Amino acid sequence: MKLLSAQYGLGVINVFHAGDGNLHPMVLYDASIVGQLELAEAFGADILRLCVEVGGVLTGEHGVGVEKRDLMPTMFSAVDLAQQERVKHAFDPDLLLNPGKVFPQLHRCAELGRVHVHGGKLPFPDLPRF
Repeated sequence: MKLLSAQYGLGVINVFHAGDGNLHPMVLYDASIVGQLELAEAFGADILRLCVEVGGVLTGEHGVGVEKRDLMPTMFSAVDLAQQERVKHAFDPDLLLNPGKVFPQLHRCAELGRVHVHGGKLPFPDLPRF
């Protein structure tokens, strides 16, 4: 991470669990400086890619939200992700639980079910559609 820190020009510290391998890198940036937030996010993504590259995983104890969602293909193939979406749909056929999280592309509504339009409005209109 020292090399990545130098590459991005941002500091990083690690908080971790002794013995179980969970790392919680904290990228240090100043949100009042234009562009540093985006730089910090890119730095964080590169840390996660490095973790997968050396045999780790994107997430250990925490879930995959919007921060790690687009990195799922780093660890899982398209077939793996499709199967995971099928399992999610089996337990959440109406796609109500955590919409827009975990899976990098929102396309299963149309493929596994249908998008429900209520009162002429799509649910979660701010989420990207295919």
